[in-house]
Amino acid sequence: MRRRTVSAITAAVGLVAVAIVAFANLPQDAAVVEQPTLAPAASSAAPSQGAPESSALAVPVTPEAGQALTQLDQLTIADPFATTKYVRDYFGQRWADVDRNGCDTRNDILARDLTDLTYKPGTHDCVVMSGILYDRYTEETIAFVRISEGYQPVQIDHVIPLSVAWSSGSEAWSADKREQFANDPLNLQTTTANQEKNDSTPSAWIPATVTAACEYSARYVQVLTTYDLTVAAVDAAALRSTLSGCSAGD
Repeated sequence: MRRRTVSAITAAVGLVAVAIVAFANLPQDAAVVEQPTLAPAASSAAPSQGAPESSALAVPVTPEAGQALTQLDQLTIADPFATTKYVRDYFGQRWADVDRNGCDTRNDILARDLTDLTYKPGTHDCVVMSGILYDRYTEETIAFVRISEGYQPVQIDHVIPLSVAWSSGSEAWSADKREQFANDPLNLQTTTANQEKNDSTPSAWIPATVTAACEYSARYVQVLTTYDLTVAAVDAAALRSTLSGCSAGD
């Protein structure tokens, strides 16, 4: 019996060592690790261990498909319109520290969306250096390592692009409200699909998998509703089509 116990322990230690070596050899970039079952859209669990409490933002609660359809029916359908051309600076400083917690919004969202976080020394657990992302757009699990310069594969996406918000009602907002919108966690998602999505709306881009598409569509409607933005007819039709195909629990 003692010989079997020692053998089992030895085998377990070997497996752990292999796992550590495999993670250490990941490229200094985003790499697909696995494809797990989609986690719930909302979470009331405590923040990941190691994330500072001040920047641990709750994952937005996504409404069920039925609720999102009800909200969609209450939105104003209108063609995109603005009297002036969209300029990014209209939405204030990029990744401002709007909640005054000492960390910019980008690092706040990385800390919210990633697990197994490590931080840059000397930044008071603010600047995220690495972690594991479950991408809610692609349903992939990604190993994230911050790159000092150049293209960052893991980026922060505005669910409703700022340019779309500009022509959907935000032109009339105050500068402070536009900056709040640009940094609102409800409208932000860490993903590797930011470049692919770009400024697309649901009539032109939607996540490929059914579950991710349902969650994205419900959240898109939630942001529109929260900020009383209008929605183009083609986008309303695309959202309705997707949400109508979602199960009651999606």
